[in-house]
Amino acid sequence: MTTVDLAALRRDIASLSEQNVLAAHRSAFDFGNDAIDHVFRDGLQRGGVHEIFADEAGDAGAATGFVIALALRASADQSPIVWVEEDFTAQEHGFPYAPGLQNIGLDPRRLIIVRCASPQDVLKTASDSLGIRGTGAVIIAPWSNPKCLDLTASRKLLLTAQQTDVPAFLLRLGASPSENAAITRWLIRAAPSQSSGANAPGYPAFDATLIRNRQGMTGHWTLQWESDDHVFRQIQPVSGTVVSTSAHRPPQTRKSWARPY
Repeated sequence: MTTVDLAALRRDIASLSEQNVLAAHRSAFDFGNDAIDHVFRDGLQRGGVHEIFADEAGDAGAATGFVIALALRASADQSPIVWVEEDFTAQEHGFPYAPGLQNIGLDPRRLIIVRCASPQDVLKTASDSLGIRGTGAVIIAPWSNPKCLDLTASRKLLLTAQQTDVPAFLLRLGASPSENAAITRWLIRAAPSQSSGANAPGYPAFDATLIRNRQGMTGHWTLQWESDDHVFRQIQPVSGTVVSTSAHRPPQTRKSWARPY
């Protein structure tokens, strides 16, 4: 009589299923920069789940900007981008600012914001949004590490994204990495922008580390997002001493998802 480890068997079958999803789906997008694009065999899977973490609480703005830039690269011009977030996330990090969206290259009229009372509602709404053909991208922003965002839930998001060819970007604020079905996982820090001259402000810059890539290699880059052309460009890190200031508070533990009124 042969003893079968059912848990291990389920993991093996799930792994094969995910590999088949990746192999069968060929639609992809890229960064517009050869230095980064070469680590992906055929570009980043459009119909997939990509996970973006802020390295520290003060990097939340950088992670959010990076997610928006990826959504712009992945979606067709003028297609709607759906942003599904938990109320607590908005309370911690504020709301998208229309002039700021324009500065990063996103027409605010393309953005559809859905705020949900609980992480379960966030995942349900995100899945429904991914199922709508014509959606350019879905940004999913629950707060911290909700129990409902487990391996099973992320696989469901992956399968839905693959079926409709709509990318899902998990914006993980106040969170730490855990096991899930994301195709790529990024760790984002803010980086100093480089002035275009005459003390004019430069383009947004990101210290980006690819810590998971189911399609190939990982890597680390300092990237500049050129919002006029919607492309990334690799730049050299600023040399010399940079004064670090603590202008943010540490992420808070969720106490309640109810509105304070």
